[in-house]
Amino acid sequence: MIQLHKVSVQFGTFTALHPTSLAFVPGQFTVLLGASGAGKSTLLRSLNLLAQPSAGHITVDGIGKLDSARRVHEHRKRTGMIFQQHQLIGRQSVLANVLLGRIGYHPAWRTLFPLPRHERRTALECLARIGLLHKALERVDCLSGGQQQRVGIARALAQQPRLILADEPVASLDPASARQVLEQLHRFCREDGITTVVSLHQVDLAREYADRIIGLSNGRIVFDSTSDALTPDKASALYEHPATAADSIHATPAEPSMFSSQFATAKESP
Repeated sequence: MIQLHKVSVQFGTFTALHPTSLAFVPGQFTVLLGASGAGKSTLLRSLNLLAQPSAGHITVDGIGKLDSARRVHEHRKRTGMIFQQHQLIGRQSVLANVLLGRIGYHPAWRTLFPLPRHERRTALECLARIGLLHKALERVDCLSGGQQQRVGIARALAQQPRLILADEPVASLDPASARQVLEQLHRFCREDGITTVVSLHQVDLAREYADRIIGLSNGRIVFDSTSDALTPDKASALYEHPATAADSIHATPAEPSMFSSQFATAKESP
């Protein structure tokens, strides 16, 4: 569905992501793991060009190479982004925040007026799916942290996305709320066939929900396999000193085509 071709990201002289080639297939729930500064957020944000590649390129099925403003806009329109700090407008209603997910489908002048009735219906349907329809007219800043993050999920769903990116979406939530948020994300990935990429610090949640885990250290991929292959020793090694992490894991990242075919086979199995 989306492929990175030797993509690297630099900030000045610092290399946040070394040349990386990856492929993500439709309906795959991928978790990025690694210590702070390992490159998780940079990799995640490069998938919708919030982090601009310094080298390499990205291609998207049905769009092609993301080499023009038009193609980037088309890709972002169908890419939902969920942030750690929610990025909601607190003084606005829950419904108004979810409707922001539909903005990309309209010209700029149209946003000066209320969106059509069918757009409000779409937003309300998304709120019903996350169990917050009864909160539609409440101000967002009156909700709990877990509820606000679920509103962020509804806003992403309102985009009718092909891809959802979630940057540490449960880092500021209590364990029960974190599990609820990930459970909903995982369910929508399954039900709608949405490719989902989530960065996490919680290894236990990654093992529970991920189809695929990509481990990063010092801007490089040092692990790329199924959750079953992430042993406790390999998980601990992800958080070791960057110079020793790759040697400790002893895992060569899978070739994109290899992992894609393995995932497709697993989905077809009873």
